Amino acid sequence: MYKKLNKKRIAQVVGLTLSTALIAPLAQAEFSGEIGVTNDYRFRGVSQTAGDFAVQGSVDYSMENGIFLGVWASNVDDASYDADVEVDIYAGYAGAFGADEEWEYDVTLTYYTYPGQDESSQYLEASVGLYYGDFHLAQWYTNDYSNADVALNYTELNYSYEIFENWSIDAHVGYSYGDGADYDWGEDYADYSIGVSTELGGVALSLAWLDTNLSSDNIIDSSEPWRNDGTVLASASYAF
Repeated sequence: MYKKLNKKRIAQVVGLTLSTALIAPLAQAEFSGEIGVTNDYRFRGVSQTAGDFAVQGSVDYSMENGIFLGVWASNVDDASYDADVEVDIYAGYAGAFGADEEWEYDVTLTYYTYPGQDESSQYLEASVGLYYGDFHLAQWYTNDYSNADVALNYTELNYSYEIFENWSIDAHVGYSYGDGADYDWGEDYADYSIGVSTELGGVALSLAWLDTNLSSDNIIDSSEPWRNDGTVLASASYAF
C-alpha cells in the first residue's frame, strides 16, 4: 500500500488555494475516508514497519472547484526514532483538460510528520501528477528531505489494466534520485511492483510483488527496520 491510497483525484497544495477552500460554501463540499490494512508498509520500496503489518487510514475533504484537503496516517516502526505513528497532512488542487477532459492532473504539497519525536525528520514535499486512461505519471520533489537540507526527486509511472470485470493487473515503477537518495542509500535506485487488484463487497483487495534494484552494498539486512528486500505485498481497504 503506497503512502497515498491511490485515489485518482486526490491532490494537495497549500497557500491561497487553502484559503479559498475554507471560505467556499459547505454545500459544495464532500467528506470521504478510507481505512485499510497491509502486511508491510512500503514507501518507495522500503519498509516503514520492519516488515510487519500496518493499519492505515485517511480522511479527505473535497470541493467541486477541485480543491482537496486531507490527512493520512499509519503505524511505523523505526528503531532510530521514538515515533510509532506517521501522520501526513496534504492539500491541493485537481483538474482536467482536453476535448472530453480525458486528461486529468493534480498539484500536491504533503507534509510528513511523526508525532512523538522532534522535528528532525519532518519535511514538505511537492508533486505534480498527470492521468490519462489507465496511466498515471507523477513527479515528486523536496529540497529538505528528512529535514536534512538535501534535495530528493522521485519519478513514478503507474499502469492498471482491467483483465476482466472488477479485476485489474497493476504495474508500478519509481525512481529515487538526488542528494537525498545518496543521503539515505548511497545511490539512486528504482522500486517496482506488479500485482492484481479487485473489489469484493465494497472492500478493495490487492496482491503484488515489490522489489528494488539497490546494489548489494546498500541492501539492508532483513532483520533491520528499514528492510528493502523483495516481498509479496497484500492489502485490503474500505472506502466510506
